Amino acid sequence: MEEAAQQIELKTARHVIAQLRLQPTADCVLGSAPECDVEIQGAEVRPRHARLFMQRGALFAEPIDGAPLMVNGRPVQGAVGVGQGDWIALAGVLVQLSTDTVAPLAPAPESAERIEILVGRQSDCGLVIDSPQISRHHARVSIIDDQVWLEDLRSTNGTSVNGAPIRTPVTLTPGDRVAFASFVFVFTGAALEPAEIGNMVRVEVNALTKEVKDRTTGAPRRLLDEIDLVIDPGEFVVIFGTSGSGKSTLLDALNGRRPATSGQVAYNGVDLYGAFDQFRSGIGYVPQQDIVHRKIRVISALGYTARLRLPPDTSREEIATLSERVLERVDLSEKAQLAVDTPEPLSGGQLKRVSLAVELVANPNILFLDEATSGLDAGTDKKMMRLFARLAADGKTVVCVTHSLENIDCCNLVALLHRGCLVYYGPPGEAAAYFGVERLSDVYELLEQGEAEQWRARYRASPLYQTYITARRAATPAPIEAPQQAKGARAKRPGTSLRAGLRQMLTLTTRYADLLLSDRINLLVLLLQAPLIALVVGAVFDIGGTLPERAAAEGQVTFVLVLSAIWFGCINSAREIVKELPVYLRERSVTVRIPAYLTSKLVPLALLCLLQCASFLAIVTLMLGFEGPFLERLATLFLAGLAATCMGLAVSALVNSNDKAIAALPLLLIPQFILSNSVVALSGVTEQVARFSVIAYWGLDAMRATLDETLRTPLPGSERALIEVQASWDDSMLALGGLALGFLVLTTLSLKLKDRRL
Repeated sequence: MEEAAQQIELKTARHVIAQLRLQPTADCVLGSAPECDVEIQGAEVRPRHARLFMQRGALFAEPIDGAPLMVNGRPVQGAVGVGQGDWIALAGVLVQLSTDTVAPLAPAPESAERIEILVGRQSDCGLVIDSPQISRHHARVSIIDDQVWLEDLRSTNGTSVNGAPIRTPVTLTPGDRVAFASFVFVFTGAALEPAEIGNMVRVEVNALTKEVKDRTTGAPRRLLDEIDLVIDPGEFVVIFGTSGSGKSTLLDALNGRRPATSGQVAYNGVDLYGAFDQFRSGIGYVPQQDIVHRKIRVISALGYTARLRLPPDTSREEIATLSERVLERVDLSEKAQLAVDTPEPLSGGQLKRVSLAVELVANPNILFLDEATSGLDAGTDKKMMRLFARLAADGKTVVCVTHSLENIDCCNLVALLHRGCLVYYGPPGEAAAYFGVERLSDVYELLEQGEAEQWRARYRASPLYQTYITARRAATPAPIEAPQQAKGARAKRPGTSLRAGLRQMLTLTTRYADLLLSDRINLLVLLLQAPLIALVVGAVFDIGGTLPERAAAEGQVTFVLVLSAIWFGCINSAREIVKELPVYLRERSVTVRIPAYLTSKLVPLALLCLLQCASFLAIVTLMLGFEGPFLERLATLFLAGLAATCMGLAVSALVNSNDKAIAALPLLLIPQFILSNSVVALSGVTEQVARFSVIAYWGLDAMRATLDETLRTPLPGSERALIEVQASWDDSMLALGGLALGFLVLTTLSLKLKDRRL
């Protein structure tokens, strides 16, 4: 009897990707090559990946040339029977099989009570998600007595169900949306299917509104007014509009950095604001300012970012391979070993591509670009826009804000804003005709002739709104609201364990040391200033003579020593945070913890301060014959310098520009001179102020406590000593430590306040 052909359908949770009739004598080849019977695109999908064929009325799947293939979560080496409802994984792309054929029966295992499937990026997992965001063994799916359980295996970027992070095993029910890091799957009751083909991101925006209080009138002011958008996976969307129309506000509302007041943003059907930590690692963001250090090599910058953002089980070889692949993607392979500020600095376009590469190293599913082409010439702008389009073609959803309209034809859709209202969303080639203008740039003047609400109403009544918003919404299920306990609760960032914090600290400290060593001229100046000043001190001062003359000279020397240590600490640290503020804010928004960041600054700066104080004190001691306890004096100078370092970091965290940090230095140093209790004898309120805020007060007192006791003892017939000491050396050192800790707390609070800008 002749075998009948079989009707086969391959689909994801939402989309049918192929329908065909398979003849008994023919093969159905699946792969990324256009000539395949079913073309499936994915980063690891081979040109000819697998085949479907019939034998004796049954349907089989078989990998081609050893390609990675899984059926229902189990690796397949040869032909295996498949049937209705089975899901097939080609590398990281999963598809559901729909057919009238039932899979051939196989002998049941001896123990069918418990079946386990590992989820991770390693090849031995039953469900492989090939992304650096995913841990090697990320989660475990267990089938126990007809119940399906999901357990997170202490992954770096977490696992969640319907927007709620899971800490203990949970049972799954049909319709649940399961996210491994930012990769969303739908549980059908029999399998986990990707919410979108290729695990790309679909964005749905409903009635998004952003209100702030007007600083002048105190009345509410709408920056965004009931925005509706639907961005399909892998689309490149450009946002443009009149000045102050809310472009950057909309971008930040879409990526969760500055959430809207009301309305909803959903990624793959999950509320973004309620489950932000789920998607944090999968969101790429390139701000207007560059987010890369200019003194270290490009390949090193990517390596440090990878070590900060990727799971700790990511090997150095994986990071190196990933970094090289990203640089090749942005056409910067030849610049890999160069620093940005080389003798031939990178061009503006190359610098933007480095910032883009820093984001791509974590392989985000969705990418946001805020004025990424601003300041570039027309030719470079075109190259950048084409690069963004290629990234979208690779499967990333790309959203870009721009002022330049010359090259928006590279994108799929454009969103035009006017005074917070969406007045157009559709293909760029139809925008000018929609508004009845010859050039799209003429639309700005046209929009000013009418009210924003009127333009919005006109667009909502147009066929474009029906095609690109209403119809797209109707084709997908309603977004899932995050559980109440997860709403707005960005409570736990990825990597908040002690081990993760130590790993961050080590990576940040290594990078900062790399930065200090790469700027050799500046480091040389910092190291030489101490011995040079010491040589001047040794040449000018003389601590010989009578006891009063000796007391006066040694008092002056200790004053200069302490003030110099404070100078070293302040000048070393006053710009160290503010000069890399864009980099810090971006890394803080993803994973970096404040204690790890501050420690990474403090350790190298403390070492630098120690070297400066040691060389300074050693030269002065040798040149002047300055007898006394060297180690105690070094400890005093170091602690004074360390407290000044913390004071400089506090200022650097408080200001928002290098110029302001430099301008603040006199305000820090002059009070140290006046309120040191050396130039003027302090009493009353001024002394209390000095005790609680002036490093020089306690530093000088501690240094005086190390001088010869005869100088600190009252002379016969006198009630006062030649050099008076307010407290013991131990108490003065304790006070210096308290000031250092106080300034460190102030730095921490200042950095915490900057979280409002994330």
